[in-house]
Order: sequence, then C-alpha cells, then structure tokens
Amino acid sequence: MSDFSYRQDSVYGAYPVDLDARPELAAALGAVNRDLAATLTEAGPMRLMCTPSDDEDIPDQYHAALPDDRWHDSVQDPDAAGVAEAAQETVLGVLWQVWPVCLEHRTGVHADAGADGRAVWWCRAGEGHVLCEVGELAQTLPGKQRRALRRKERRRER
Repeated sequence: MSDFSYRQDSVYGAYPVDLDARPELAAALGAVNRDLAATLTEAGPMRLMCTPSDDEDIPDQYHAALPDDRWHDSVQDPDAAGVAEAAQETVLGVLWQVWPVCLEHRTGVHADAGADGRAVWWCRAGEGHVLCEVGELAQTLPGKQRRALRRKERRRER
C-alpha cells in the first residue's frame, strides 16, 4: 500500500452499506461496477462503505472501496453521480490512474447528473459532451474491444 492509499475502514469504523435497504445506491454501484468490468478489469468490483459521523451536524461519509477495502475520498448523501464520483476518486487516489477516459479527446471524464437526472460521464474537452450514461462505458469502446468483452461475458454466463 502506498503512502497515499488508504485502508480507512479499520481506522474510522467504516462499514458496508446495506444495499438491500438502499436500492438506489445498489443500482448506482451496479452501474459503476459494469463500467469498471468493461474498462478497468484490474480494479475489480467496488463496494459501497459508510463512515458514520459522531456529530449530528456532519453527515455520514460514503466511499467506493476496492475489493481489498482501500478507498480514497468520500461523498456525502450520495446519488448515482456521487457513487460514480466516489469510485472515480478511489481509482485515482489508490490506483493512480485516470478513469474513465474519453477515447475521442484522450482526457479524463467526470461524473455528473444529466439533464434528466440520470448519472452520466461528462467530457469537458472542446465544447463538452456527454460520453455516456454511467454503466454504459462498454458501448464507447472500439468495436474489437467491445466484441471481446461480449465474448467474455457470454463465456461467464455458461
């Protein structure tokens, strides 16, 4: 573990979020994990953690943790875009990798709430554009990579 990666669950008492009680967070995390599986397989599926606040004036903090429980940064009161942002911060802060990337502009994109409230990956390059909805990064891959991913998924389903 590097000096800049964290394993804060043991230090601050983070615990896994009960996704059965928070289906909107389960859906958001599922979308992020689909994007990770399509574009950054070495990260593995993330899980959502919560560090409760001791102060009633300070909200609980939510983190997207790697399978080995490392995470970086947090969001308060997450929505779908917030879960994507927390995952993005973990990838950057722990794995030291920009994720995800707009293949057209070769630059990192950011999680944002789209006009209809759904979470999207937004590229700020040029005029700025929506890359895709969170959970749909596989559709942005070049044809050869996209086909290889579909073959891998079909093998896994057998």
